[in-house]
Amino acid sequence: MPNTRASRRDADRLWGAFGVGFGASFVVWVVAWIATAISEQDERCGHGIVGPGGSFRVEETSFPPNVSCVFADGTTLDSSGLLVWVFWVCVVVTGTAGAGALSLELLGVRGAQAAARLGRLAVFAGGTLLAVYLLALFSTGSPGSTPLESCSAFTTGIYERAQDVRRAPFPAQATCVYGDGRTYELVPRWMGGVQWVLLGVVIVCAGGAVRAGRRQMSSSPASP
Repeated sequence: MPNTRASRRDADRLWGAFGVGFGASFVVWVVAWIATAISEQDERCGHGIVGPGGSFRVEETSFPPNVSCVFADGTTLDSSGLLVWVFWVCVVVTGTAGAGALSLELLGVRGAQAAARLGRLAVFAGGTLLAVYLLALFSTGSPGSTPLESCSAFTTGIYERAQDVRRAPFPAQATCVYGDGRTYELVPRWMGGVQWVLLGVVIVCAGGAVRAGRRQMSSSPASP
């Protein structure tokens, strides 16, 4: 019993760290998104307002939001700056705390309480998965929409009519295909990774809950 209480207590602490890390990651992501949206980094680089000038290429990411100008001499200027590193620190803390807490739930807690806790985790992860999936599905547009409707230049930044839209059911994705062979994915790849991770958490937690419940039933004394 003391070991069970200690495992539960440690798990609760790690879940607390997970919540703090997740909240911090979300806040930093939003701040980075705002900073990137108002920076107009590519135009500032192009007009020589920042950087050494000359030719450069633009690199964009959405996880976290950032626009980088990479110049020929190797100089790199980010729209989000230090926020990129802060974001990844928060992500590492969140992932480490979540993995540790889940491991304690699976290995250190036993019996009916473990089944209940893992069951709640499975429901929470399932709800989060559904929310992320619906958000990604919304980003792909209507399944019956034409390539012109789904792959607008406002969304893709490509001023050419797409010839086809290839769709994947899970993780939700729609890829615009152009005549010159270029492609553009309407859903960021990190969202697909999040969906797979959440699906894995649902399966692991649900399986752990069932196993803990069976162990509790097998260890309970038979009724006379």
